[in-house]
Amino acid sequence: MLGPALSEDLFEFWSRCAPSARVHPDDEAVLSRVEHGFDLRCLPAPYTGQLKLAPVVLLFIAPGFDKFDVGHAKSAAGQSWYSHQRSGIAPLPSVAEHPTHHRWWTRIVRQFGVDADAARSRIAILDLAPYHSASFSDGDLLSALPSCRRAVDWAQEVIFPQAIAGDRAVICLRAAARWGLRTGTVEGEALLCPDFTRSGVMLHGELRERVGAEVRARVAG
Repeated sequence: MLGPALSEDLFEFWSRCAPSARVHPDDEAVLSRVEHGFDLRCLPAPYTGQLKLAPVVLLFIAPGFDKFDVGHAKSAAGQSWYSHQRSGIAPLPSVAEHPTHHRWWTRIVRQFGVDADAARSRIAILDLAPYHSASFSDGDLLSALPSCRRAVDWAQEVIFPQAIAGDRAVICLRAAARWGLRTGTVEGEALLCPDFTRSGVMLHGELRERVGAEVRARVAG
């Protein structure tokens, strides 16, 4: 069940970003006038995985940085991969498609006790900011970027209601307050915000166990 219609859907918003573009056109003015720590040699990655369909969505703040991302952005294969990911229908990357992102997401989902191969098409990752950063330090800039506002609006108006109704599970693993959530809480059936570390690892406790059980059940289908 979809939530209320936005003036522009998240996927429509990102369809306006050319495959080779380092910045979404709506963000260009802001990023050209302020200092920031985003590495714009890389291509934007607002989300990965089948965000349109995945029964589990993980919320983070921004994609990390690896030297691989710079070379990947220059290649036709890399540009095609990022463009396909922004369609919202591509599974999480295999090790052959993106070795560094594969290493990261498989580490993240391991804490849920699920098989990585099964998780590829069942879990999606939504970042608040779409630009790569070695060590995120641009929190004050997020509210000025149209892409970040679109991510939060879409989450709050579409997938949060879905999670509250139990149609999907949404799990916040970074920047809870910026998403409009509070750590250590559950809202409705499956809007889950456990306590977590900066690296997105859940702290041990009852809520961690509940999140793990919820993810395992939804990945299994």
